Amino acid sequence: LYTEDLYLLPPKTRIVITKPWDELTGPEKEQLTKITDALRQRISPKLSLDAFQIGYMPALDLSTWHEKPEKLIYFGPPIRGLNYFELIETGSSKMVLSESLSELIANEGSRQKLWVALKQLFSA
Repeated sequence: LYTEDLYLLPPKTRIVITKPWDELTGPEKEQLTKITDALRQRISPKLSLDAFQIGYMPALDLSTWHEKPEKLIYFGPPIRGLNYFELIETGSSKMVLSESLSELIANEGSRQKLWVALKQLFSA
């Protein structure tokens, strides 16, 4: 009936930060860039920068979203009842929670734990 090609675009991985973008320091932006570059290069070379949607939320609340993300990475304060650096599955969403970007910069052990969790997120 239709002669056009239809394409299914993969959903973007959502990255939630709890500080507005213009309040992030240079080192925090650099840390986030390192994380997205590593994901693109080492985990899924077919990912482009367009595969990520970075957004600010003062507190993570998926109930306010009309469209739930397939994959989500959260950088911010702890959420009661959820652990950092673990793959969490809720319905159709998979997520990894992490300390804030500024805390990651100062903590090599946390960066390593985050990397392990992100590999699980993108292999699942």
